[in-house]
Amino acid sequence: MRIQNKITILFTAITAAIMLLLSLFVYYFAARSTAQNFYHRLEVRAKIVAQAILEDNKSNTHIYYRVKEEQLENLPFEKDYAIKLHPRTGELQEPSPVKLPGDFYQKVFTQGSARFVRDSVLYTGLYLGKDADFMVITAAQDVYGKEELQNLKQALLTGFLVFSVLVFTIGKVFSRQIFQPVRDIIHNVQRISANNLHLRLNTGNGKDEIAELAITFNDMLGRLEAIFETQNNFISNASHEFRTPLTIISGEAELGMQKAGASPEQVASFTLILQEAARLNQLVSSLLSLAQTGFDGKKLPWEKIRLDELLWSVKTTANQIYPDNKITLDFNNLPEEADHLSTLGNLPLLQMALSNVVLNACKYSSNQPVAIQLEATKKVLIITVTDQGIGIPSAELGQVFVPFFRASNTSSFEGHGIGLPLTLNIIRLHKGSIDIQASEQSGTVVKIYLPVIA
Repeated sequence: MRIQNKITILFTAITAAIMLLLSLFVYYFAARSTAQNFYHRLEVRAKIVAQAILEDNKSNTHIYYRVKEEQLENLPFEKDYAIKLHPRTGELQEPSPVKLPGDFYQKVFTQGSARFVRDSVLYTGLYLGKDADFMVITAAQDVYGKEELQNLKQALLTGFLVFSVLVFTIGKVFSRQIFQPVRDIIHNVQRISANNLHLRLNTGNGKDEIAELAITFNDMLGRLEAIFETQNNFISNASHEFRTPLTIISGEAELGMQKAGASPEQVASFTLILQEAARLNQLVSSLLSLAQTGFDGKKLPWEKIRLDELLWSVKTTANQIYPDNKITLDFNNLPEEADHLSTLGNLPLLQMALSNVVLNACKYSSNQPVAIQLEATKKVLIITVTDQGIGIPSAELGQVFVPFFRASNTSSFEGHGIGLPLTLNIIRLHKGSIDIQASEQSGTVVKIYLPVIA
C-alpha cells in the first residue's frame, strides 16, 4: 500500500475514533439528563399525590389532583400507588400492587425516596417521614424521551458516517498535497539515466525534509556522474591501450617463429606466447563488450532484425568454429506473417548474445546434437536452445550470470565465465529475458524471450 493511502486511512481512522467517542459521550449524558428530568417529573407527581393523601380536609383532596392534571402534563402510562406501611418497621401492611424488589421499598423507607427502571418503565418511590404511614410509588414510560434519544442516535450516526466520508476526502486531498513534492522527485529521478546524469532535482526552499532528500539525491548524482565519466573514458581508451601492446606481442612472436635458425624450444615458446596473447585479446574484448552493454544502448544503432535470418547467421558462425557440430534449426512453429518474426535491436550485439549461447551448447556437449527452435506469438519471440551436454549442477544454477563464475563441472573446458553475463546484459538491453533449465549430466535448455516489432 502506498504511504499516501496509509496516511489517509490512518488520519480517517483517528478522526473517526474521536468522533465516535464524542458521539458516545454526547449520547450518554443526553440519556442521563433525560432520565434525571423524567425522574424529577415523577417525583413532583408523587409529592402531589402524597400531599393529597395527607390533607386533613378530605374535601380539598380533589384540588391536588386537579392541579396535577391541569398544571402538569400527563405522562404516558402513568400510574400512582399509595401503599400502607408499618411506621416503625417500614414493612408493607398489605401486598404491593407493583412487583418491585424488596430493597427498593426498604430504600424508600430509610432514605425517603428511591428510583428504579424495568422494561422501559421508570418508578419513583416517596416516603414523607414518620408522620406518614404510607409511601407513594409513581410509574410511567418516558416515550417522548426515548423518541428524542432515538432521534439523537440517528443524528449522531448519520453525522458520524457523513463526516467520516468528508474526513477521508479531505485526508486524501491533504495527503496528495503533502506528497506532491515526493512525486515530483520520483518523476524527475525516472528521467535520469546514464546519458543525462547532469540533470539535477529541484531543491525547493532548501529547508524542509523534502529539500534535504533532493539535495542528497543531487549529491549522489554528482558522484555517479563522475564515476560514469571515468568509466566512459576507460571504455573509450582501453580498446586501443590494451590491443596495441597485444598486437605488438603477437607480431613479435610470429616473427620469432619465422626467424631462421630458431630452435624447436624457441618455436614452442613463441607459439605459447602467441596463443596466450590471443586468449588475452579475447578476454579483453569480452570485458569491453560486457562494460559497454551496461549502458542503456541509446547511442547504439538500432534496426529491425529478422530472428530466423539471424539464427542462420549464428549457425554459420558456429560452423566455422565447430565444423563437426550437430546443430539443427526448427522453424516449424513460425507464424504465417513474416513481420511477426522481427524485433528491434542492435545486430552485432544480438548476434553476439545468441552466438554465446549456441557456442556454449556446442562446447559443453562436445558436439552432441544441439536443437535451436524459434517460436513466435503476437507479442513475444521465443528462442529455445537445447543441448545434451554436461549440464549445470542444480546448486550452482543461480550463479551462472555472475561475471567470471564457472560451474564446478567445467574445469576441463576453456572459458572465462563472461559469455552468459554478457548475453544477459544484451538481452535485457533489448527488453527481453532469459531462462535456463539444467541439471548435471542431463543437458541444458536455454530460452530467450524478445519482444515482437511488427
